[in-house]
Amino acid sequence: MTAFLRARDLSLDVPAFFQSERSDGGWNKLFLGAAFDPPKRRVVRLLDKLSFDVREGDRLAILGRNGAGKSTLLRVMNRVYQPTSGSLEIGGSCQALLNMSLGFNGYATVRENIVLRGVAMGLPSVFLRGHADEILAFAGLREKSSHLLRTLSSGQKLRLGFAISTVAQHDIILMDEWVGTGDSDFMAKAKDRMRDRVGGSKIVVLASHSTGLLRDICNKGVVLEAGKLVFHGDVSDALKFYHDLMARVQAGEVPNLESADAPGGAQVFGAIEGISMTEVPGRLLVSGWMVDTHGRTPSGLVLEWNGLRFPHRKMKRVKRPDVMRHFGLNGDECGFLARIDMPGISALSDLGQGEVRFFGGHTTEEADAPLRLAASVMALMAPAPMADGSREEPTTHDRA
Repeated sequence: MTAFLRARDLSLDVPAFFQSERSDGGWNKLFLGAAFDPPKRRVVRLLDKLSFDVREGDRLAILGRNGAGKSTLLRVMNRVYQPTSGSLEIGGSCQALLNMSLGFNGYATVRENIVLRGVAMGLPSVFLRGHADEILAFAGLREKSSHLLRTLSSGQKLRLGFAISTVAQHDIILMDEWVGTGDSDFMAKAKDRMRDRVGGSKIVVLASHSTGLLRDICNKGVVLEAGKLVFHGDVSDALKFYHDLMARVQAGEVPNLESADAPGGAQVFGAIEGISMTEVPGRLLVSGWMVDTHGRTPSGLVLEWNGLRFPHRKMKRVKRPDVMRHFGLNGDECGFLARIDMPGISALSDLGQGEVRFFGGHTTEEADAPLRLAASVMALMAPAPMADGSREEPTTHDRA
């Protein structure tokens, strides 16, 4: 069967209740107002006449600000919400990784919850019973199969939900952000399974604030703004349109409906690609690139060594058209060359005697987003070899 998603003038209206302001007049007016001025009901449109096609082979990115309607659209695709008007046609089996606790009952056993959640997702109970041991093994919960679900930790429940959700391959996968569900060992298994499920699906729809992830996985993109479809096309063009939109928001050209879209609310990501010592002892030059999920260029860089933070002193912008093209940015000055002063460091190998991490942010005070280290940078900071050819390992004191 050919897989497809087809929306035509799809709209969703929901009731909402609004209370009039009662900030003046003291406590008496406040309490009397609560008693005699009840909330008023209004209908709010969350999605407004969306029309698009997703065909077999498409990996669709859904972009938009917080509150634009991304998660709502995914839930309409998953039949959680029925459109108020218009239509949505779906061809093929569909699985959504949206709510990992759907169908769970805290007073049923872990094994019983496999059937409860799986049936709520539309899987046959016979299939679920046949794969229960496989699900328990993947989630690392074999020994707890007869325990009540309410006795599990939140992480164990997430692992169980993920294992059930991904036990079967479906034609269409819907995801709200990439799935992160546990410790490093489980995350490695989860990522391998997600790659397998995404590769085996005929259609993937992913809503995420990680533009790098969307660029790597998706080939098509849509941009939502206030529930309206404002762009539909190639993912590179969609990312460019989204970043242009965010630039207009910051310039005040588009009403800023969500305070979460202030600079501090965006996710920062980037890479450290070069590091060198200058002629001045303890002075480092660090090169790389940083962007945030709204397409802006952060200007805060911090090197953390053995728990001590060293902020950059000077930063020069560098043009990086390759990064601009890859992420669909609206400007190419996302690269940087920064100076960091570290008194007492005489060689790059000295850094290898401790734990080195780099963080980015819009200011040095806000720099808390880990930046990826290139393999060449890690090699430069490796401890110097000893006379016998071995490398000195950091001591407990060095790590303190």
